[in-house]
Amino acid sequence: MNIEIRKEAEALHSYVVNLRKHFHQHPELSLEEWETTKRIEEELMQMEIPFTRAAETGVIGIIGKQGPVIALRADIDALKVEEQNDIVYKSCVPGVMHACGHDAHTAALLGAAKILKAHEAELGCTVKLIFQPGEEISRGAKMILEAGHLDHVEQIFGLHVFADIPVGYVNIEPGPRMAESDYFKISIKGRQGHAGKPQQCVDATVAAASMIINLQQIVSRETNPIDSAVVSIGYVQCGSVRNVIAGSAFMEGTVRTFSREEGRRIKNAVKRVAMGTAAAYHATANVEYNLSAHPAVDNDPDVAEIAFSGATKVFDEKAFIEVPKMMLGEDFSVYQQRIPGAFAFIGAGNEEMGRAYPNHHEKFNIDENAVTNSVMMYLSYVQEYVNRKEQEAKGQGAVKKNSSQDGGLFGRFQKLRKEREAAKRG
Repeated sequence: MNIEIRKEAEALHSYVVNLRKHFHQHPELSLEEWETTKRIEEELMQMEIPFTRAAETGVIGIIGKQGPVIALRADIDALKVEEQNDIVYKSCVPGVMHACGHDAHTAALLGAAKILKAHEAELGCTVKLIFQPGEEISRGAKMILEAGHLDHVEQIFGLHVFADIPVGYVNIEPGPRMAESDYFKISIKGRQGHAGKPQQCVDATVAAASMIINLQQIVSRETNPIDSAVVSIGYVQCGSVRNVIAGSAFMEGTVRTFSREEGRRIKNAVKRVAMGTAAAYHATANVEYNLSAHPAVDNDPDVAEIAFSGATKVFDEKAFIEVPKMMLGEDFSVYQQRIPGAFAFIGAGNEEMGRAYPNHHEKFNIDENAVTNSVMMYLSYVQEYVNRKEQEAKGQGAVKKNSSQDGGLFGRFQKLRKEREAAKRG
């Protein structure tokens, strides 16, 4: 297979950027992506790519009719964020925004699909295009897997744009990349009363404030500093008017870890701290704790090496950077529990353009060259996979590695692979 990836991707730049702007302007929340899905289907029909609905508001396109099956994944949902950008393609849906870059992922996968379809005769494999709903609520990947859509998939590859990584840089590494993300809800019950008679009340607001501080000490005082963990309170509600002491309070938060064992330990600590703090203020607390629907994203070394090797033939050597593992959650890991998979980070930030706000910020935006770079990343993985399969079929063994891969990141691939092979042998 010989796609001139950079040339063909850059020729589609306007196409993918216009798509990204459309999706950005018309965001939809998780499992409500009806119009997004309709537009994806329209694009696939124009490309003459057959598709099927998945998880109600998702789409799976199919390119190729033979050989092993691999999958490319893009998520399509938006967030409950009120956009604050002054742009012509600003979200037209109040309180909803593509603040995480899923609009870019969707546009990029459609761009990659158009090019792959043009080279379908060269594929030698089948490529499933996964336009996944419900990533932000960690349900979409599980729904697609449980419906059997990926039962015969050999490998899966995905990516994510990040505006706090400068545009032009990319990252593909083996091992843990993104965290397991658990969440919890805490309801505090006190006794309401007059603000001038606190002795007659049990102030749920004070109990909640103390509880928020105490929960932070689970990481700072109870977690091994070598381990990675984050406890964050993202939503708090208490009180109704300035002269009434609140009789109840409510909060929601998340816990990020890189192991189920650590997640369960923190779960027990959250319950202990919440109930103990409430009791100290003569209040009570009820904790609803949900262990993550998805574990940490853990890149398979072999799939990651294929993606990395393919990308080195498209991107300049200076484009590759090392990025520490992130405490963000991603349900791509659900696929990785069943299918060897790898996940890449794509730089999308541009300080000069004012587009370097972090994901989930109300001013999140990207340098749209990142969309084209994402197209190239999808394509380079597929082409490298296909070419290796062709050489294996000819009895020539694996594709020889580029000299630019010696040491550095590639050395990490080799080291991790050896460690995992040794672990399997016991």
